Amino acid sequence: MKFGVSYFGNRMPWYVQKDLEMLKKVGFEIIVHTYSENDFKFYEKTMKKIAQMSKEMGFETWADPWGWGGIFGGEAFSGFLQNNMSEAQIGNDGRQKGSVCLRSERFKEYMKQWIDSVKEARFDAIFWDEPHFHIPTPVTDFPEKWTCRCERCRSSFKERYGYEMPVEYNDDISDFRNDSAIEFFKQMTEYAKQKGLKNIVCFLPFETDLFGIRDFESIAKLSSVDDIGTDPYWFAFGLPMNPFVENASKTIKKLSQEYNKTNHMWLQGFKVPHDREQELIEGFKTMKDHQIEKVFFWGVYACEHISSISPDNPKRTWEIILKIVESSR
Repeated sequence: MKFGVSYFGNRMPWYVQKDLEMLKKVGFEIIVHTYSENDFKFYEKTMKKIAQMSKEMGFETWADPWGWGGIFGGEAFSGFLQNNMSEAQIGNDGRQKGSVCLRSERFKEYMKQWIDSVKEARFDAIFWDEPHFHIPTPVTDFPEKWTCRCERCRSSFKERYGYEMPVEYNDDISDFRNDSAIEFFKQMTEYAKQKGLKNIVCFLPFETDLFGIRDFESIAKLSSVDDIGTDPYWFAFGLPMNPFVENASKTIKKLSQEYNKTNHMWLQGFKVPHDREQELIEGFKTMKDHQIEKVFFWGVYACEHISSISPDNPKRTWEIILKIVESSR
């Protein structure tokens, strides 16, 4: 089993180096560097330095399109949408949403530029982080409220199904959204593969129409995808640790074997409630029991520096994370 952690919040290489030295000493082998649109616009050369520094220390390096286009996970805004409002997803209420349309050719070209940058920085892989359609707030508004009903999607829908895309959600819309996600990831992962990059996909931990990708298998079976995983963050979803983690581990393990992919899982190191830090150890044991190959923690220093998601006791949470890794060496 290998261990990894996400790294973000610091773009000063001399401080990054100190953190990497500590993480290497503990026993982490994979670093997931968030590489947001903001990083791409203002820190591209710095990200190259950070990636190369990580590789020189012996880490496997994954680049995360953090918050890109509002269709990936992460506490980052999309500058692309600010400058390309016409590429946004449109709800069935006719209003623009804070997520880019997966059929936007302009966005796909922009992502290809980022993939080129990831390759130039000598990352090993792209970590496709929690891909999803726009999620309504509250989530219970779905499927009464849904996306995308922009002109691109309406035109493609009519061409495919022979009638105008309706306002009310139906089975054809469900199929169309899922197919749109598959087509997007097929194009992006094949482009990355041509550049010699591995493709790692982390699904949100439910197979549901809500996220647009209603089944993990539709992406897992793509030949351009190398590794699959998910992140059953039980604190975030307000669920008991098990059977949530157990079921997610079983699903990922089964699919990875069926389609000959490697696999990974994530443990939640953010927003951990007071006196529940020990549950991370139990979650890890569950993943280990199901022979998950790589276990990751989100994120470095238990996200203490992001006050909106910091644990009640970040230092205690980070101690538990370090204990898990060190005791497994």
